[in-house]
Amino acid sequence: MSSIKFPHIFPVNIDDLEAVKTDEGHIWGYEKWLVNDKERNVCCKLLIIFPGFLSSKHAHETKWEYFQVLAGQLDLHVWHYDNVEDCQTFELDGGMQYFIPENVYHRFETGTREFVLLLEVSAYEDEKTDKMEKSEKLY
Repeated sequence: MSSIKFPHIFPVNIDDLEAVKTDEGHIWGYEKWLVNDKERNVCCKLLIIFPGFLSSKHAHETKWEYFQVLAGQLDLHVWHYDNVEDCQTFELDGGMQYFIPENVYHRFETGTREFVLLLEVSAYEDEKTDKMEKSEKLY
């Protein structure tokens, strides 16, 4: 079991979920990988995002992503295929969903008061990610 204790912001105890991997290598929070199956081309993970952070601006070469906010609120910044300067921001509250196709740059941003619990269902995680800008603490 990981030494990290996740905040109790959801009725399920996140620490007790069986996972294939826990990724603590982000400044913005943690990922708890529930499934990463190459044969079935599926990945499912929980992202526990700290208040006051901006994730890296990145795109995945071979991976689409489907997000659903389970608790909290975040801003999802999404850039258009043909213009990395043209960004749209979507405010996602608990229960809201968003789909990101392959090769679309995106990043998320959290407010200052609450943790965010985000469910990600995606294609198999193969680490083919292009990061244009690093994650950062905003507040």
